[in-house]
Amino acid sequence: MENSLYTVTYEDNELMSDLNNESNSAPPDNLTHVEDDLYEVPVGIIVLLSTCYGSISLVAVVGNFCVLWIVATSRRMQTVTNCFIANLACADIIIGLFSIPFQFQAALLQRWVLPTFMCAFCPFVQVLSVNVSIFTLTSIALDRYRAVMFPLKARTSNLRAKVVVLSIWVFSAGLGVPNAVALRVIFKYDPATGNHTKPFCTNSEISPLIWRMYNHILVSLQYFVPLFIISYAYIRMSMKLRQNQTPGNAQGQRDETILRNRKKVIKMLFIVVALFTICWLPFQTYNILQEVYPTINTYKYINVIWFCCHWMAMSNSCYNPFVYAIYNERFNTEFRNRLTYCTKLLQRQQKKQKELDHSLSSRYG
Repeated sequence: MENSLYTVTYEDNELMSDLNNESNSAPPDNLTHVEDDLYEVPVGIIVLLSTCYGSISLVAVVGNFCVLWIVATSRRMQTVTNCFIANLACADIIIGLFSIPFQFQAALLQRWVLPTFMCAFCPFVQVLSVNVSIFTLTSIALDRYRAVMFPLKARTSNLRAKVVVLSIWVFSAGLGVPNAVALRVIFKYDPATGNHTKPFCTNSEISPLIWRMYNHILVSLQYFVPLFIISYAYIRMSMKLRQNQTPGNAQGQRDETILRNRKKVIKMLFIVVALFTICWLPFQTYNILQEVYPTINTYKYINVIWFCCHWMAMSNSCYNPFVYAIYNERFNTEFRNRLTYCTKLLQRQQKKQKELDHSLSSRYG
């Protein structure tokens, strides 16, 4: 599935194998026919897609950087949950910097024009960052589940949270290693030149069967299995919190405040998970279908469908800061304080510049 992220592959596996093995021969007639029948994306749609991809990349980097800034510089924001949220923001920044722009240009141009080493590096980084995102969401859900269902047990310490975060990165990197090993730039037949001069980033080191099995396992681990665990955790927590009382039989104002805060946090985190599920569902569905029914890649408008599914998946990286600002009072306050600080700093710089310009004009005017 990841082999279709950087070059939208329009041939089935047998055609791909034939092309790789017969590197000095012309492409099969049916492959040429498939490529000729594909929808040629108009310039207007290309401009629209470029704007959309560029916007989510910019918002993802800036918005999640603000989240990291807030958690890193505010002591009251350095909680276990916010530690996981900062880790999630870090993964989204990586997606915004390395995944969104490079995937888009490779899929749009249908050739690999970047440095050769990035053919393996960019897919590895995407698998790493997506895995970190979903595993972090799973860790948050399990941490909240433990706090709600077993409130008398000791809370997760900051040290333990950091160990979990480190483990997430190590495990995620391990799952991405096959991409770094398998993906290489190969030259395919280019009708424009009549020779094998078209660079493609594709699997050339691992057998197709092993590669397919790996992708099936990857989709399960980075989407379906975590979402099952997360759904179970939040459903159980919702049922528990509907009792409208905190464990311990106390019914004071303090316990009502604790219950209310827990509900707010869980609501916010549920929205984050829901956005991840909705945004990635079309793209993961395509990944499964193109493995089970490779002929869908011969559909005339499959490139447009791919772009829409892929953009929706990538857009998930820019939504979370807005969710935090809307549904978390502390994040909302910190965002406002940072905005006020930056505004005042900018005004101060502008004032100094005006004073300097006035001084210079008075001296030399």
